[in-house]
Amino acid sequence: MKRFIGKCMMVAIPFLMWAGETAAKNVKAITPLRISVQQRIPSDLEEGAWIVANRIENWSPTETAIIICDMWDKHWCDDATARVAEMAPAMNEVLTIAREKGVKIVHAPSDCMGYYTDYPGRKEVQKYKDKRISALADGSELPSEKDAVWPVDQSDGGCENKECKGHRAWTKQIDALTIKDGDLISDSGAEVGAYFKKKGVKNVILVGVHTNMCVIGRTFGLRSMKRMGMNVVLMRDMTDLMYNHEKAPFVNHFSGLDLMEEYIETYVCPTIVSTDFTGKKQFKFKGDTRPRVAFLTAESEYRANQRLAEFAHDLTLKDIHCDFALGIPIMKEAAKNAAPEVKAEYAAYGMPIDTDGKTAAPTRHNLENLQILNDADLAVVFIRRRALEPEKLQAIKQYIASGRPILGLRTASHAFDAKANVPREGGSIEAAKESTASDFLAQWPGFDEEVLGGNYQGHYGHLKTGTDVAIVPGMENHPLLKGVTPFNSTNWLYQNRPLRSANATVLLTGSNPGVPDEPVMWMNGKNVIYTSLGHWDDWKVESFRTLMFNTFDYLLKPNKK
Repeated sequence: MKRFIGKCMMVAIPFLMWAGETAAKNVKAITPLRISVQQRIPSDLEEGAWIVANRIENWSPTETAIIICDMWDKHWCDDATARVAEMAPAMNEVLTIAREKGVKIVHAPSDCMGYYTDYPGRKEVQKYKDKRISALADGSELPSEKDAVWPVDQSDGGCENKECKGHRAWTKQIDALTIKDGDLISDSGAEVGAYFKKKGVKNVILVGVHTNMCVIGRTFGLRSMKRMGMNVVLMRDMTDLMYNHEKAPFVNHFSGLDLMEEYIETYVCPTIVSTDFTGKKQFKFKGDTRPRVAFLTAESEYRANQRLAEFAHDLTLKDIHCDFALGIPIMKEAAKNAAPEVKAEYAAYGMPIDTDGKTAAPTRHNLENLQILNDADLAVVFIRRRALEPEKLQAIKQYIASGRPILGLRTASHAFDAKANVPREGGSIEAAKESTASDFLAQWPGFDEEVLGGNYQGHYGHLKTGTDVAIVPGMENHPLLKGVTPFNSTNWLYQNRPLRSANATVLLTGSNPGVPDEPVMWMNGKNVIYTSLGHWDDWKVESFRTLMFNTFDYLLKPNKK
């Protein structure tokens, strides 16, 4: 009997070892994808307003697919053909990484299925049919788009090359995109949707061309996937649009793309960037030479994720590209009375309601999308008391060390001073695994003095009369103040005197009854500007808006005096 048991154990132990190795491989194979999604959602604080928001989702690769829309070998527009060829190698890298992680790849070059008749991936997807899904494969406008204004005039077909004439120029997908065993090939939303339903695919990423035509409107496009109940997103750096800058709104081609992506985030679905897969900075067309602004915002006092998004829209119309690195705002106590659907949206984005005024939720200490600093010509900081993972704070320090311009708004003076140690645990932040790593997130209390040149010591009382803003005598002709006249700000006055930089030049002061005047805007050298203004009502004041346009123009000029 003992011999029998012993022999069984000798057989069982290798089996258990094999089973353990297999289980380990399976665990590795289904490691969730960490996806950072960006979307515009209705503001609960101002009717008709939208905020730009970010949330982190963890997707199972086996429940995720990427659809490649109309990346043809040739387009009737030569410019479009060139941009597809430029984007394709970067897109293929994304597809390769995603495929290795277990994501299903769907090649969808419309009107080219005859070329792929004998491909296994074409035959496989044709097996799946579902009448309900077929009815939902409808690329017409969604109910959420009712009364929405289309951002670009594409009535001329969108080609900027007058030599091009519309015709069918494509025969297949561009060869730079590799088709592998296991990939699917279909230009039918009914086929693709039926396959997704059968196989349990829930998350769908659209890449390819063009956002204002096929990507949004094909039967396998964004709208159709939304109708089918898919968790669909657009990879916004892996797409293009058909738009001629000689048509409304008369902006650069790539500004038109930004406006289209803003429309999609507002009315259709969220967007992501390829960085979630590659770990690299997002793709940028070589022809896109516009100035680039990186908005770093994480605060819950001044509606920065609404006002900066609105201002970024205006900058886009001036052919300035704007990106957001977003933190999670905390819904204020007053918002507890918001409509249930609004509170549900906040909950979905991980925005806890602050019931005690301390905003102590650990999820607030986060900032997503910082790779935008790699290409930024200007960083705008509107952050309040956030601690960050060391590598994220280091990315900000590296940008500052590069000498590129910085604009600090309002709470930037205490952006990285959380006033207490913040443990790594909590929210989406993992605990430190290395024995030498700190148990706490990184902070930078000296940012105010070292970078902005300020001396933030709190603020005076909240006055119904606000703060009177005046131009410093002798500074009336400074380029930053062109068209600016004294105005009243709703802001309560920050205490910043005396400034702690010998290079500081004060441009504006603020006054309250019975207290000394305080500097409210200054330059620290040539490339750093800070203002303690920035209340949500300031953005409605013409002089403040003029001041902001002047500031962006000044900091983005390559040869400032």
